Amino acid sequence: MSQPSPVADPGRPRRGRPRNPETDAAILAAARHILATRGFDALSIEAVAQATGISRVSIYRRWASKAHLTSEIANGGEGRLPDVIAEQGVEAEIRALVRQLYDRYAEPAIGAAAIGMIVSYQREPSLREELHSPLESDARAQLRSIVARGKALDLVREEVDADALFDIAVGTTLFRLLVSTEAPGASTADAIADIVLKGVAKAPA
Repeated sequence: MSQPSPVADPGRPRRGRPRNPETDAAILAAARHILATRGFDALSIEAVAQATGISRVSIYRRWASKAHLTSEIANGGEGRLPDVIAEQGVEAEIRALVRQLYDRYAEPAIGAAAIGMIVSYQREPSLREELHSPLESDARAQLRSIVARGKALDLVREEVDADALFDIAVGTTLFRLLVSTEAPGASTADAIADIVLKGVAKAPA
């Protein structure tokens, strides 16, 4: 579910000097540190500029706003959903899916970025369509394909709705990590996977 920097346009020739990947990395590292240690409200382009010594103009050339920078941290580099159902079975697929979500959003910077993006979407709804909708649509399409493969292999119940499964796996994991007052434990991801699995796997004949 990763994406390039939101302001990049691979179809348009770049003017001037090419971007320095070390500068990109320094900006992202500083933003992650601020998110992890001080939260979304503390993150600003000015704060990143002060932390890195990189000019605000250079940062804005890469990310059009704080929301774009935060979205890169929340969504960039996530990779595709695990797809092991054909080789390892439905249990391995569900556990891998929940574990991927759990491990990602347990990272303090990513958790803070995810919460921050929800705030940003409420303040400026157009950002949801620009930054979130394409990523969610792609992720849902991936899961639909995995579920369809599971049904074809007679591993998944025919009535299972892939979009509902997406909502349950993602929503439950994010709620427990980012909203709930109950601290997650070492077995939380497995406990969530167990419950999801019981609603997905086809019972042995």
